[in-house]
Amino acid sequence: MAKTVAPLLSFDAGGQIAKTQVYSRWKGRPYVRRYVVPANPNTAAQQETRSTFAWLQNVWKFFPAGATGAWELYANGFRITGRNAFAKVNLPPLRGKTDLTGFVFSPSAAAGIIATGVTVTPGSEALQVTLGAPVLPTGWTITSAWAACIAQQDPSSGELYVVTAGSDESTPYEVDLTGLTAAQPYVVGAWFEYKKPDGSPAYGQSLMTTGTPTA
Repeated sequence: MAKTVAPLLSFDAGGQIAKTQVYSRWKGRPYVRRYVVPANPNTAAQQETRSTFAWLQNVWKFFPAGATGAWELYANGFRITGRNAFAKVNLPPLRGKTDLTGFVFSPSAAAGIIATGVTVTPGSEALQVTLGAPVLPTGWTITSAWAACIAQQDPSSGELYVVTAGSDESTPYEVDLTGLTAAQPYVVGAWFEYKKPDGSPAYGQSLMTTGTPTA
């Protein structure tokens, strides 16, 4: 893909020319590429990729602010959207799998520090998630401890998109996730949101585990 400054001796261009070149923009950057007819082999692997990608897009709609904020901040370095960053990171480990092993709720963004540990305590249609706070650099503070869970499922065919999430702003950093389904296994993620000395945010990568609520 070639970057352009003044395509076609103008200051902007869009569309294709004689089925040879295509001019467009992405995230404010103009570019030109060769015109090609999109391939659509519709193989089993391609279908699996598409269905897993679609699952991720649906799950994103239920993400809490502590997760979308982390992905948006992470995406800034790649000039893509937070939603696309979430799919880019999670698609490879989930494609071809029958469960959510490898799923990540939050990336490490702006050098955010991972929690020292996470403990899940099952309760009646609930899970209590406890995070261990790390030693912070000088001037850093913890804004929130976040936890989220989603029902264990096959990402290529699952439809249980709902994410249950919560946060806690003080020690001992215990987050109660309620309204869950008894005896349903859940994938659980927990992470910290920080404030740096200059006031900017940072997010730690989520520690991932599992839990099953009781009746």
